[in-house]
Amino acid sequence: MQKELELYEILYLVDPGFNETELEKKTEFYRDFLTSRGSQVMVQNRGKRGLSYKIKGCETASYIQMIYVGNQKLRTSLDVALGRDVSILRHLTTKIPELPEVLY
Repeated sequence: MQKELELYEILYLVDPGFNETELEKKTEFYRDFLTSRGSQVMVQNRGKRGLSYKIKGCETASYIQMIYVGNQKLRTSLDVALGRDVSILRHLTTKIPELPEVLY
């Protein structure tokens, strides 16, 4: 039995050596990764920012935020793919909790 779909947010840091075209291709790759598995995705490029400390020798990174709908299996497969990608410095996935209904 598959668990119902949930809302996830992922933030990943891309190597600062990527130019705008390469960064767009990387973003499209992961968007297509999710949409080909039946998810709906919203992507925002948060720009290049300085890091508090060096990660893999880099002092800056491009921040990409994605919000998508999926289940645990999809989240795990995306985490594995990002973990294997050498151009991704770090990534963090969080489950967005359901908003409580407001009574008027």
